[in-house]
Amino acid sequence: MKRGLARRVAAQSSPAWLLSSLLVLGLLGCADEDEGIHPNSGGASSGGGTGKGGASGEAGGNHAPAILGCDGESEFQPNAQIVRSCLLRAGCDPTFAPVRSISTCVTYNTQAALAGESCNLSSKSCADYEACEHVGIAHDDLCGGGQTTRCQGNLAVNCGNYSAGDRFYDCAALGGTCGTLTDKDTLFADCKLDISPDSCAGMPSTDAEAFCHVGSGKKDDLRYYCWDEQAFGASCSSSASCIDTPDASSAEGGASGASELGNAQCYFDTESCTGADSASCTGDVATVCSGGSQFKYDCGSVGLSCEKTAKTAYCLAPGCNPADVNVVCHESCSEDAASLTFCYGGLPYTVDCADYGFTRCASDTDADSGQTVAACRF
Repeated sequence: MKRGLARRVAAQSSPAWLLSSLLVLGLLGCADEDEGIHPNSGGASSGGGTGKGGASGEAGGNHAPAILGCDGESEFQPNAQIVRSCLLRAGCDPTFAPVRSISTCVTYNTQAALAGESCNLSSKSCADYEACEHVGIAHDDLCGGGQTTRCQGNLAVNCGNYSAGDRFYDCAALGGTCGTLTDKDTLFADCKLDISPDSCAGMPSTDAEAFCHVGSGKKDDLRYYCWDEQAFGASCSSSASCIDTPDASSAEGGASGASELGNAQCYFDTESCTGADSASCTGDVATVCSGGSQFKYDCGSVGLSCEKTAKTAYCLAPGCNPADVNVVCHESCSEDAASLTFCYGGLPYTVDCADYGFTRCASDTDADSGQTVAACRF
């Protein structure tokens, strides 16, 4: 199935507990089917949140019910705006393949920790998310009433050609101009890029191989694939870099005796650190050094505390422990697909998707970890 290279950005050298390998879901174009799994949660909170053991309040009451931790006794105050923005980050993504799950996004407040995602921190709607990421789900205004795939100015609009749903790319904001291409008699719209003096001349038409065009400035840091000798793709953004990591498996038997390129990804620029991988807590801030990159996660900003173990540091809800994060808590949808349960510092936390403008909960399985990931969707 043909797909575009709208900007997908990971955190370089990030620890395993931060980044689930969800990029695979986007690349494979997995269908967003509901699975109907029971969430582990208690009473409702204001703003759609449900904490395990939380007491439900009366309809129309003036007092928000308490949200209790894993011990069923200790209260904590969730960050409602971070919950909303992370739900939007996953739910408004047309591929249903967020690089970070909702659980990770909320628990570690990764949008605040990674500069390239900070523009979504204040998002209250999909329109805000789209203005931040320059991609979105194409609704009836773009794909209804028999409208078809097209370039609408520099907006690349795709209708009816992706199994995971209609989508659009704002090519002007992504560093290119809109263009169309045909794959197996199906028309697609994507962003054309100027990569001169690099060239797609003589290159095969495939989006299975992605490359970097790195210029003198970040505006030239492009990730692209070649189709009919034209480059298509997107800028990695001013807070990220394109890195093409050679495929070592291709080195043996290669004509040049060297590994081949074509595995380019966009990675957020991070602070550097030296020495062995490490983790520490300073108050409620977790600092992690992994593979030479340093990450700081403000657990306190989302009502959690930092706890260091022998291997890493965690942001935990009251009464929760690392086992709640790693083993006990899982993302899921309710049987009627109306609500979503994600893991807030190890605590199962449930929201009603309708409270955030969505129509249903959908879930899928991460091909690498085998874990279920869920999101509120349209």
